[in-house]
Amino acid sequence: MEYKNFTTFGVDIINGVAWVTFDFPPVNVQGQEMLADLASLCLRLERDRSVKVVVFQSANPDIWVCHYDTDLLRDMSEEAVSRDEAKLLDLQAVLGACRT
Repeated sequence: MEYKNFTTFGVDIINGVAWVTFDFPPVNVQGQEMLADLASLCLRLERDRSVKVVVFQSANPDIWVCHYDTDLLRDMSEEAVSRDEAKLLDLQAVLGACRT
């Protein structure tokens, strides 16, 4: 399985361990680019039975991942909806996929 063409991190597979190194200067902000990369990574990992462990690290020694891109919150609807109709944020959906 190839783990290439990510824009916000690199992936190295060594002895069944996927080393995911966030490298999205200046501060590894979780925006649409990172969410798309993480979603793609999760799909690949689901199919790759040779990977047993995933380790997330940062190329920046001072910052692992800064924060969610709060500019994306501007695009959220201001209309109130019931709990049953509420949808997950992209970040929540991707992180849910990564944990399984």
